[in-house]
Amino acid sequence: MNLDIEFQELPIVEAVFYTRLGLQLEVFTIRDVSDWVDEVLLREDEPDAFFGELYRLLHTEKQRVLAYLRQAFPEASFSVRPALAWLHQLFVTGQWALGPTLTSLYRLRTLVVSDQEVGWIYGLSADYEQAAAAPAAQPKVAQQTAAFLGCYQQYTFANRRQWPLLDAGLEVQLASLQS
Repeated sequence: MNLDIEFQELPIVEAVFYTRLGLQLEVFTIRDVSDWVDEVLLREDEPDAFFGELYRLLHTEKQRVLAYLRQAFPEASFSVRPALAWLHQLFVTGQWALGPTLTSLYRLRTLVVSDQEVGWIYGLSADYEQAAAAPAAQPKVAQQTAAFLGCYQQYTFANRRQWPLLDAGLEVQLASLQS
């Protein structure tokens, strides 16, 4: 994923939050982050010191990158709905299979904001576990997963101004999936 384009115009604190989230979900790779940092360092006349240290870690101590991102802005918290949009994109394009998609989705269960979202995540995970014993049920779980994640496909940073409108209709959209 091209993080330089994805995070264009985001404040550092927010970009760091989403970078950490993307790495934890395995949506981003260390290589993606390294490419982004390279772009920032080449573009900026006076890049923030954060990027210099991150560059050093990416090239000398990759295992410390997540810890550094966690320490940089420990209190930062933003909507995880863009991460759900990333999962949707990876899943519906076939880049990710159902198992990895649901594994990453399950990692978000404590970060989503509504009980309805939490319920969907637990429900999809339980359905997937049951479908392991009955492979014929997997297409239905895949269909439900695509439908759930499809509710978030418009949560892009480029579409950020629309998020309040999307938020307003989300619960209705999720409720309609159960019908």
